[in-house]
Amino acid sequence: MIKTPLFEHHVKRGAKMVPFAGYEMPVWYSSIKEEHLSVRNHVGLFDISHMGLLHVRGKEAFSFLQYLSCNDLTKTYSSQWTSDLPGTMVYSMFLNEKGTILDDVMIGGIGSGSFIVIVNATNKPKILNWMVARKPQEVFIEDWNTSYGFLAIQGPQAVKILETLFDIPFSKKARFSVSICRVLGSESWILRTGYTGEDGFEWIIPNEAVSPIWDKLIQSGVTPCGLGSRDTLRLEAGLPLYGQELSEDITPWMTRYAWVVKMDHEFIGKEALMHAKNPKWATVGFIMKNHAIPRSRYPIQEGGSVTSGTLSPYLGIPIGMALIPVSLQKEGTPLHIMVRGIAHSGEIVSLPFIKRKT
Repeated sequence: MIKTPLFEHHVKRGAKMVPFAGYEMPVWYSSIKEEHLSVRNHVGLFDISHMGLLHVRGKEAFSFLQYLSCNDLTKTYSSQWTSDLPGTMVYSMFLNEKGTILDDVMIGGIGSGSFIVIVNATNKPKILNWMVARKPQEVFIEDWNTSYGFLAIQGPQAVKILETLFDIPFSKKARFSVSICRVLGSESWILRTGYTGEDGFEWIIPNEAVSPIWDKLIQSGVTPCGLGSRDTLRLEAGLPLYGQELSEDITPWMTRYAWVVKMDHEFIGKEALMHAKNPKWATVGFIMKNHAIPRSRYPIQEGGSVTSGTLSPYLGIPIGMALIPVSLQKEGTPLHIMVRGIAHSGEIVSLPFIKRKT
Protein backbone atom coordinates (compact mmCIF):
# COMPACT_ATOMS: atom_id res chain seq x y z
CA MET A 1 0.00 0.00 0.00
CA ILE A 2 1.21 3.51 -0.84
CA LYS A 3 1.46 5.96 2.04
CA THR A 4 0.84 9.69 1.59
CA PRO A 5 3.35 12.18 3.08
CA LEU A 6 0.90 12.57 6.00
CA PHE A 7 0.50 8.89 6.85
CA GLU A 8 2.26 9.13 10.23
CA HIS A 9 0.15 12.14 11.19
CA HIS A 10 -3.03 10.13 10.58
CA VAL A 11 -1.79 7.21 12.63
CA LYS A 12 -0.70 9.44 15.54
CA ARG A 13 -4.16 10.99 15.69
CA GLY A 14 -5.79 7.57 15.85
CA ALA A 15 -7.41 7.67 12.42
CA LYS A 16 -9.20 4.58 11.16
CA MET A 17 -7.05 3.65 8.15
CA VAL A 18 -8.43 1.79 5.14
CA PRO A 19 -7.07 0.74 1.73
CA PHE A 20 -8.29 3.00 -1.08
CA ALA A 21 -7.02 3.12 -4.67
CA GLY A 22 -3.74 1.54 -3.60
CA TYR A 23 -3.22 3.98 -0.71
CA GLU A 24 -3.67 3.69 3.05
CA MET A 25 -6.09 6.51 3.80
CA PRO A 26 -8.00 7.77 6.88
CA VAL A 27 -11.72 7.06 6.68
CA TRP A 28 -12.40 8.96 9.92
CA TYR A 29 -10.72 10.31 13.05
CA SER A 30 -13.61 10.86 15.47
CA SER A 31 -16.76 10.09 13.48
CA ILE A 32 -18.08 10.75 10.00
CA LYS A 33 -20.93 12.86 11.40
CA GLU A 34 -18.69 15.06 13.56
CA GLU A 35 -16.21 15.66 10.75
CA HIS A 36 -19.01 16.29 8.25
CA LEU A 37 -20.66 18.93 10.44
CA SER A 38 -17.30 20.58 11.13
CA VAL A 39 -17.02 21.27 7.40
CA ARG A 40 -20.59 22.52 7.10
CA ASN A 41 -20.33 24.79 10.16
CA HIS A 42 -16.64 25.70 10.52
CA VAL A 43 -13.74 24.23 8.55
CA GLY A 44 -12.28 20.79 7.88
CA LEU A 45 -8.95 19.54 6.53
CA PHE A 46 -8.55 16.57 4.20
CA ASP A 47 -5.48 14.72 2.98
CA ILE A 48 -6.30 14.17 -0.70
CA SER A 49 -2.77 13.23 -1.75
CA HIS A 50 -4.17 10.05 -3.29
CA MET A 51 -5.79 12.06 -6.09
CA GLY A 52 -3.88 11.80 -9.35
CA LEU A 53 -1.74 14.89 -10.01
CA LEU A 54 -0.39 15.02 -13.56
CA HIS A 55 1.70 17.86 -14.96
CA VAL A 56 1.32 18.18 -18.74
CA ARG A 57 3.69 20.52 -20.56
CA GLY A 58 5.04 21.29 -24.00
CA LYS A 59 4.22 23.43 -26.99
CA GLU A 60 1.42 21.05 -28.03
CA ALA A 61 0.09 20.54 -24.49
CA PHE A 62 -2.99 22.73 -24.91
CA SER A 63 -4.12 21.22 -28.22
CA PHE A 64 -3.49 17.72 -26.82
CA LEU A 65 -5.63 18.30 -23.71
CA GLN A 66 -8.29 20.12 -25.74
CA TYR A 67 -8.66 17.02 -27.91
CA LEU A 68 -9.00 14.77 -24.86
CA SER A 69 -11.49 17.06 -23.07
CA CYS A 70 -15.18 17.29 -23.94
CA ASN A 71 -15.23 20.74 -22.31
CA ASP A 72 -13.54 23.72 -23.94
CA LEU A 73 -10.26 24.49 -22.17
CA THR A 74 -9.68 27.87 -23.81
CA LYS A 75 -10.05 29.83 -20.58
CA THR A 76 -7.31 27.76 -18.91
CA TYR A 77 -4.80 29.04 -21.42
CA SER A 78 -2.88 32.30 -21.73
CA SER A 79 0.14 33.05 -23.88
CA GLN A 80 1.20 35.78 -21.43
CA TRP A 81 1.91 34.37 -17.97
CA THR A 82 3.37 36.00 -14.89
CA SER A 83 3.90 34.46 -11.47
CA ASP A 84 1.11 36.55 -9.92
CA LEU A 85 -1.42 36.05 -12.72
CA PRO A 86 -3.85 33.29 -11.73
CA GLY A 87 -4.89 30.61 -14.14
CA THR A 88 -8.29 28.92 -14.29
CA MET A 89 -9.39 25.39 -13.42
CA VAL A 90 -11.99 23.80 -15.70
CA TYR A 91 -14.15 20.80 -14.82
CA SER A 92 -14.35 18.34 -17.69
CA MET A 93 -14.54 14.69 -18.67
CA PHE A 94 -12.31 12.44 -20.73
CA LEU A 95 -14.42 10.17 -22.94
CA ASN A 96 -13.66 7.07 -24.95
CA GLU A 97 -14.60 6.62 -28.61
CA LYS A 98 -18.06 5.38 -27.54
CA GLY A 99 -18.75 8.70 -25.82
CA THR A 100 -18.83 7.19 -22.34
CA ILE A 101 -16.87 8.55 -19.41
CA LEU A 102 -13.31 7.41 -18.72
CA ASP A 103 -12.97 9.92 -15.87
CA ASP A 104 -14.07 13.35 -14.71
CA VAL A 105 -11.11 15.67 -14.36
CA MET A 106 -10.01 19.15 -13.35
CA ILE A 107 -7.61 20.91 -15.73
CA GLY A 108 -5.86 24.20 -15.07
CA GLY A 109 -3.26 26.33 -16.77
CA ILE A 110 -0.25 26.99 -14.55
CA GLY A 111 2.13 28.61 -17.04
CA SER A 112 2.82 28.97 -20.72
CA GLY A 113 2.35 25.49 -22.19
CA SER A 114 2.00 24.05 -18.69
CA PHE A 115 -1.11 22.43 -17.17
CA ILE A 116 -2.12 20.50 -14.07
CA VAL A 117 -4.59 17.64 -14.62
CA ILE A 118 -6.32 16.21 -11.54
CA VAL A 119 -7.81 12.75 -12.00
CA ASN A 120 -9.58 10.32 -9.68
CA ALA A 121 -7.28 8.12 -7.65
CA THR A 122 -8.87 4.87 -8.82
CA ASN A 123 -8.53 5.93 -12.45
CA LYS A 124 -5.01 7.35 -12.42
CA PRO A 125 -3.21 4.28 -13.93
CA LYS A 126 -5.87 3.96 -16.65
CA ILE A 127 -5.86 7.66 -17.53
CA LEU A 128 -2.08 8.00 -17.40
CA ASN A 129 -1.61 5.07 -19.77
CA TRP A 130 -4.37 6.35 -22.03
CA MET A 131 -2.80 9.82 -22.23
CA VAL A 132 0.72 8.53 -22.82
CA ALA A 133 -0.50 6.35 -25.68
CA ARG A 134 -2.05 9.37 -27.44
CA LYS A 135 0.29 12.26 -26.70
CA PRO A 136 2.40 13.96 -29.38
CA GLN A 137 6.15 13.59 -29.09
CA GLU A 138 6.46 17.24 -28.00
CA VAL A 139 4.18 16.74 -24.96
CA PHE A 140 5.59 15.60 -21.61
CA ILE A 141 3.55 14.12 -18.76
CA GLU A 142 4.98 14.10 -15.23
CA ASP A 143 3.55 12.30 -12.20
CA TRP A 144 3.47 14.93 -9.46
CA ASN A 145 2.25 12.50 -6.79
CA THR A 146 5.85 11.49 -6.10
CA SER A 147 6.85 15.06 -5.22
CA TYR A 148 3.72 16.78 -3.92
CA GLY A 149 1.09 16.35 -1.23
CA PHE A 150 -2.46 17.60 -1.76
CA LEU A 151 -4.70 19.16 0.90
CA ALA A 152 -8.31 20.32 0.89
CA ILE A 153 -9.35 23.03 3.36
CA GLN A 154 -13.14 23.36 3.22
CA GLY A 155 -15.82 25.21 5.12
CA PRO A 156 -17.34 28.67 5.74
CA GLN A 157 -14.38 29.73 7.92
CA ALA A 158 -11.68 28.51 5.52
CA VAL A 159 -10.71 31.94 4.16
CA LYS A 160 -10.57 33.57 7.60
CA ILE A 161 -8.41 30.85 9.15
CA LEU A 162 -6.04 30.55 6.19
CA GLU A 163 -5.45 34.30 6.04
CA THR A 164 -4.78 34.35 9.79
CA LEU A 165 -2.13 31.63 9.47
CA PHE A 166 -0.45 32.45 6.16
CA ASP A 167 0.63 35.67 4.49
CA ILE A 168 -1.39 34.86 1.36
CA PRO A 169 -4.47 36.81 0.11
CA PHE A 170 -6.85 33.83 0.03
CA SER A 171 -9.94 36.07 0.02
CA LYS A 172 -8.86 37.65 -3.28
CA LYS A 173 -8.58 34.34 -5.10
CA ALA A 174 -11.48 33.83 -7.49
CA ARG A 175 -13.58 30.70 -7.62
CA PHE A 176 -11.89 28.07 -9.81
CA SER A 177 -8.66 30.06 -9.94
CA VAL A 178 -5.23 28.42 -9.63
CA SER A 179 -2.23 30.47 -8.56
CA ILE A 180 1.34 29.95 -7.45
CA CYS A 181 2.59 30.99 -4.01
CA ARG A 182 5.59 30.47 -1.78
CA VAL A 183 5.00 29.18 1.74
CA LEU A 184 7.58 27.92 4.24
CA GLY A 185 10.19 28.43 1.53
CA SER A 186 8.49 26.17 -0.99
CA GLU A 187 6.59 26.83 -4.21
CA SER A 188 3.01 25.58 -4.12
CA TRP A 189 -0.26 25.88 -6.04
CA ILE A 190 -3.55 27.09 -4.54
CA LEU A 191 -6.86 26.19 -6.21
CA ARG A 192 -10.18 27.70 -5.10
CA THR A 193 -12.00 24.45 -5.70
CA GLY A 194 -13.46 21.64 -3.61
CA TYR A 195 -15.71 18.60 -3.38
CA THR A 196 -17.91 19.43 -0.39
CA GLY A 197 -20.40 22.10 -1.49
CA GLU A 198 -18.62 24.63 0.77
CA ASP A 199 -16.18 27.41 0.04
CA GLY A 200 -12.55 26.46 0.36
CA PHE A 201 -9.29 25.58 -1.30
CA GLU A 202 -7.26 22.66 -2.57
CA TRP A 203 -3.53 23.11 -2.10
CA ILE A 204 -0.73 21.31 -3.97
CA ILE A 205 2.31 21.40 -1.69
CA PRO A 206 5.84 19.93 -2.02
CA ASN A 207 6.36 16.91 0.23
CA GLU A 208 8.84 18.72 2.49
CA ALA A 209 6.30 21.47 3.32
CA VAL A 210 3.02 19.56 3.53
CA SER A 211 3.53 18.24 7.09
CA PRO A 212 4.32 21.67 8.64
CA ILE A 213 1.28 23.18 6.90
CA TRP A 214 -0.94 20.31 8.08
CA ASP A 215 0.31 20.75 11.65
CA LYS A 216 -0.22 24.50 11.57
CA LEU A 217 -3.81 24.08 10.42
CA ILE A 218 -4.61 21.38 13.00
CA GLN A 219 -3.06 23.44 15.81
CA SER A 220 -5.31 26.35 14.84
CA GLY A 221 -8.40 24.25 15.51
CA VAL A 222 -9.18 22.97 12.02
CA THR A 223 -10.83 19.53 12.16
CA PRO A 224 -9.00 16.68 10.39
CA CYS A 225 -11.45 14.77 8.20
CA GLY A 226 -11.37 11.40 6.45
CA LEU A 227 -12.76 9.85 3.31
CA GLY A 228 -16.06 9.01 5.02
CA SER A 229 -17.16 12.61 5.51
CA ARG A 230 -15.72 13.59 2.13
CA ASP A 231 -18.22 11.18 0.56
CA THR A 232 -21.25 12.29 2.60
CA LEU A 233 -20.41 15.95 1.95
CA ARG A 234 -20.14 15.50 -1.81
CA LEU A 235 -23.43 13.55 -1.86
CA GLU A 236 -25.29 16.30 0.03
CA ALA A 237 -23.89 18.73 -2.55
CA GLY A 238 -25.15 16.51 -5.39
CA LEU A 239 -21.64 15.94 -6.75
CA PRO A 240 -20.88 12.77 -8.74
CA LEU A 241 -18.45 10.00 -7.82
CA TYR A 242 -16.71 7.96 -10.47
CA GLY A 243 -17.81 4.33 -10.35
CA GLN A 244 -21.26 5.38 -9.14
CA GLU A 245 -22.74 8.40 -10.97
CA LEU A 246 -20.06 8.22 -13.67
CA SER A 247 -18.60 5.23 -15.52
CA GLU A 248 -17.72 3.76 -18.90
CA ASP A 249 -21.39 2.73 -19.18
CA ILE A 250 -22.61 6.31 -18.82
CA THR A 251 -22.44 9.24 -21.26
CA PRO A 252 -22.38 12.89 -20.14
CA TRP A 253 -25.96 13.23 -21.44
CA MET A 254 -27.08 10.82 -18.69
CA THR A 255 -25.52 12.90 -15.92
CA ARG A 256 -26.34 16.24 -14.34
CA TYR A 257 -23.21 17.59 -16.03
CA ALA A 258 -24.18 17.59 -19.70
CA TRP A 259 -23.11 21.26 -19.70
CA VAL A 260 -19.45 20.17 -19.70
CA VAL A 261 -19.84 19.04 -23.31
CA LYS A 262 -18.94 21.80 -25.77
CA MET A 263 -19.59 20.57 -29.29
CA ASP A 264 -17.79 23.48 -30.97
CA HIS A 265 -14.39 21.76 -30.84
CA GLU A 266 -13.07 18.34 -31.79
CA PHE A 267 -12.60 15.78 -29.00
CA ILE A 268 -12.50 12.04 -28.54
CA GLY A 269 -16.06 10.71 -28.29
CA LYS A 270 -17.73 13.67 -30.03
CA GLU A 271 -19.12 11.69 -32.95
CA ALA A 272 -20.59 9.07 -30.63
CA LEU A 273 -22.25 11.78 -28.51
CA MET A 274 -23.84 13.30 -31.58
CA HIS A 275 -25.77 10.04 -32.01
CA ALA A 276 -26.68 9.68 -28.34
CA LYS A 277 -28.41 12.97 -27.57
CA ASN A 278 -31.67 11.35 -26.47
CA PRO A 279 -30.62 9.07 -23.61
CA LYS A 280 -33.02 6.64 -21.99
CA TRP A 281 -31.55 7.24 -18.53
CA ALA A 282 -31.12 10.29 -16.31
CA THR A 283 -29.43 10.99 -12.96
CA VAL A 284 -31.66 12.41 -10.22
CA GLY A 285 -31.65 13.11 -6.52
CA PHE A 286 -34.22 11.69 -4.14
CA ILE A 287 -35.17 11.66 -0.47
CA MET A 288 -36.71 8.78 1.45
CA LYS A 289 -40.10 9.10 3.10
CA ASN A 290 -39.06 6.99 6.08
CA HIS A 291 -35.79 6.08 7.81
CA ALA A 292 -34.70 3.37 5.36
CA ILE A 293 -31.21 4.19 4.08
CA PRO A 294 -30.58 3.68 0.34
CA ARG A 295 -27.24 2.31 -0.80
CA SER A 296 -25.44 2.06 -4.10
CA ARG A 297 -26.95 -0.48 -6.53
CA TYR A 298 -30.22 -0.93 -4.62
CA PRO A 299 -32.89 -1.52 -7.32
CA ILE A 300 -35.83 0.85 -7.89
CA GLN A 301 -39.23 -0.66 -8.68
CA GLU A 302 -40.02 1.93 -11.35
CA GLY A 303 -36.73 1.19 -13.11
CA GLY A 304 -33.05 1.88 -12.61
CA SER A 305 -31.07 1.78 -9.39
CA VAL A 306 -29.49 3.87 -6.66
CA THR A 307 -26.02 5.18 -7.48
CA SER A 308 -25.23 6.72 -4.06
CA GLY A 309 -27.11 6.92 -0.78
CA THR A 310 -26.64 7.77 2.88
CA LEU A 311 -28.23 9.23 5.98
CA SER A 312 -27.54 12.94 5.57
CA PRO A 313 -25.64 14.21 8.65
CA TYR A 314 -26.73 17.78 7.89
CA LEU A 315 -30.41 17.21 7.08
CA GLY A 316 -30.98 14.16 9.28
CA ILE A 317 -32.85 12.26 6.55
CA PRO A 318 -31.90 9.51 4.09
CA ILE A 319 -30.89 10.88 0.68
CA GLY A 320 -29.58 9.44 -2.55
CA MET A 321 -28.90 9.78 -6.24
CA ALA A 322 -30.13 7.33 -8.83
CA LEU A 323 -30.02 6.48 -12.51
CA ILE A 324 -33.62 6.08 -13.67
CA PRO A 325 -35.66 6.17 -16.90
CA VAL A 326 -35.83 9.69 -18.36
CA SER A 327 -39.64 9.59 -18.26
CA LEU A 328 -39.52 9.55 -14.44
CA GLN A 329 -37.07 12.38 -13.81
CA LYS A 330 -39.56 15.15 -12.94
CA GLU A 331 -39.25 16.61 -9.44
CA GLY A 332 -41.92 15.23 -7.11
CA THR A 333 -42.17 11.86 -8.87
CA PRO A 334 -42.53 9.02 -6.33
CA LEU A 335 -40.01 6.17 -6.36
CA HIS A 336 -39.91 2.87 -4.51
CA ILE A 337 -36.42 1.83 -3.49
CA MET A 338 -35.85 -1.82 -2.62
CA VAL A 339 -34.00 -1.94 0.72
CA ARG A 340 -33.13 -5.52 1.71
CA GLY A 341 -36.03 -6.82 -0.38
CA ILE A 342 -38.65 -4.38 0.92
CA ALA A 343 -40.00 -1.45 -1.13
CA HIS A 344 -39.61 1.91 0.64
CA SER A 345 -41.11 5.17 -0.61
CA GLY A 346 -38.99 8.01 -1.90
CA GLU A 347 -39.49 11.17 -3.93
CA ILE A 348 -37.38 12.89 -6.59
CA VAL A 349 -36.09 16.30 -5.46
CA SER A 350 -33.90 18.97 -6.99
CA LEU A 351 -30.20 19.06 -6.18
CA PRO A 352 -28.15 19.97 -4.24
CA PHE A 353 -29.69 18.55 -1.08
CA ILE A 354 -28.01 21.13 1.18
CA LYS A 355 -30.22 23.93 -0.17
CA ARG A 356 -33.16 22.24 1.59
CA LYS A 357 -31.89 23.57 4.94
CA THR A 358 -31.78 27.33 5.32
